Amino acid sequence: MRADWKHGRFSTAYHAARIDAGLRAWQHRKGDVVTWFRAAPAQSHAHDVYDEGAAAGGRAYHPPITVPVLDVSRDQGAVERTAQGLYQVAPLYVTAAARQLARVGISQPDIDTHQYLRDWIGYDGRLHRIDELQALGRLRRHDFVVSLKLTEIKPDEITADTQLDEYRRFGLRHIRQPR
Repeated sequence: MRADWKHGRFSTAYHAARIDAGLRAWQHRKGDVVTWFRAAPAQSHAHDVYDEGAAAGGRAYHPPITVPVLDVSRDQGAVERTAQGLYQVAPLYVTAAARQLARVGISQPDIDTHQYLRDWIGYDGRLHRIDELQALGRLRRHDFVVSLKLTEIKPDEITADTQLDEYRRFGLRHIRQPR
């Protein structure tokens, strides 16, 4: 691509297609996958104030989508000291190709209107909520890479959400039962 006004041999569309193909190849060779739970607010029964699943069915999610991603990084997280003791929540960072997200239904309008904020993502037996989504790498308003920052959801926070019971059980297996 030329930086001046002369037209070069390759167009912006050509470069965008090559970048997307390169990201797809990287994901296929070195990438990972996450499980994406798209929120279904019309079928949900959430508490009016706390936005937690209510007793009559809880939050509803569409069937989970397996999303191929470029990279997943976990952090140990900061320990929060509370009156009840230490509380540790580990952040998760996901990097994905924007085109790959669009193929599985996470489209640009969802990103622009922040519809993804009610979605949850499962990875490595733990459930996470999305805190931030940033579009990175742009060529003429075509986003290539999306970066997500997520926060772990503890098992006691997954209330009345029956579709997510396996995540609640996974998290509770690390808690020592009282004698």
